[in-house]
Amino acid sequence: MKRLRNRLYRFFIQDATSHCYDNCLRYFPPQSTILDVGIGNGTMIPDFHPVIRDKMLTIDGIDINRHYLSQCSELIRHYHMENHIHIYHEAVEQFRPCTPCRYDYILFSMSFMLFQDQQAVLDRVREWVKPGGHLVFFQTIFRDHSTFLDFIKPKLVYLTTVDFGTVVYEGQFQDFLRKNRLRVVEDIMIKKAWHRGEYRMIAASPSA
Repeated sequence: MKRLRNRLYRFFIQDATSHCYDNCLRYFPPQSTILDVGIGNGTMIPDFHPVIRDKMLTIDGIDINRHYLSQCSELIRHYHMENHIHIYHEAVEQFRPCTPCRYDYILFSMSFMLFQDQQAVLDRVREWVKPGGHLVFFQTIFRDHSTFLDFIKPKLVYLTTVDFGTVVYEGQFQDFLRKNRLRVVEDIMIKKAWHRGEYRMIAASPSA
């Protein structure tokens, strides 16, 4: 069972994490300030610390999993990223940026679908975006409705110990953005994913 969980974790998490940060870190301009909502255990640091350092990015990472953050903290120290990555054990619903800190980008790296009240989270974080800044969503998006996916995705937590949240369908997500007057400025299909899904990076402006 442990071996199966490890394989499933690598299949669902590590591949998505690598594609997420590879594309998002290239998208962020030099000297950007970023809030990473759900930074997890920092598995991106070994591969992407040179990019973060070279572009002089500043990342505040929040997560509710203390064990993940402990691993992330070790990687920050090992790769000497203390000046670039700061982590906080806090839920986004309670987190308060340092006054007058606001962010150029707020990144949801496979985390937005985990929130029970996505509307409340969006209403909260959009106030933290600097003028001209963007909300960036990296997630697996499915075009067509699937009863199988609706059933199986919430059950993956029992095999992988990772909560994958609800299925994100393209039409519903686009309607959600339009309803909240978020103007999509980038929508990049990065890779075909499992069961006809797609890894997508969507950047939206809350100033529309």
